[in-house]
Amino acid sequence: MNEQGGMQKEAMTRGERRKQKRLFVFVCLLFVVSTCVVGAWVVAKQKTSEQKAIEQFIAALRQEDMHMLQQFIDVPLENKASLLPLFAYLRKHPEGYDQIRKELDRQKDDRVYIKGLTSTPPIFLMKLSQGTYKFEPALYHVYVQTNEQGARILINNTYVGETNASLMKVGEYVPGLYEVKMVTDEREQAKKISLFGGERIRIVHFDSN
Repeated sequence: MNEQGGMQKEAMTRGERRKQKRLFVFVCLLFVVSTCVVGAWVVAKQKTSEQKAIEQFIAALRQEDMHMLQQFIDVPLENKASLLPLFAYLRKHPEGYDQIRKELDRQKDDRVYIKGLTSTPPIFLMKLSQGTYKFEPALYHVYVQTNEQGARILINNTYVGETNASLMKVGEYVPGLYEVKMVTDEREQAKKISLFGGERIRIVHFDSN
């Protein structure tokens, strides 16, 4: 009798262990599924937030809304003049909006640009800063090459210096349309350059007298 009771007790114990094992497996599966669902939701929410920020940024560019752009662009903007070259370029080349959008869309899945090391930076680099998406414009390094010494250099009619070497750096500029002038006592030369994608370093060549 005792032997039969012991066998029943052992069978119940095995049954309980199987139940506990099944419960453990179920809990593990539930945890994995929940983690995947939450992870997918977080990724979807992030992509939605990124897309919304991109659309708002493009809309602000189209409207030339400085108030909105000052919130989006991750460089100090003193006034509207800071972005006039960009507005001028986009008015002349409206396809530039699509180019910006395509680059930003690619950045959502491919963040391989290393600032300062890549020679062809995106026009705007999207990044998350304190929970807010910011757009950092590329800075193009503009040089003037000429054998003319003491010539005055102007960028969009703003004096930036005089030539003192065959290759002179005149500054760093955000994307946009610019006019570079070299003025001497004898003559004035002007060249337009588009800083909108492509190499970071741009060299403008001027002939000597």
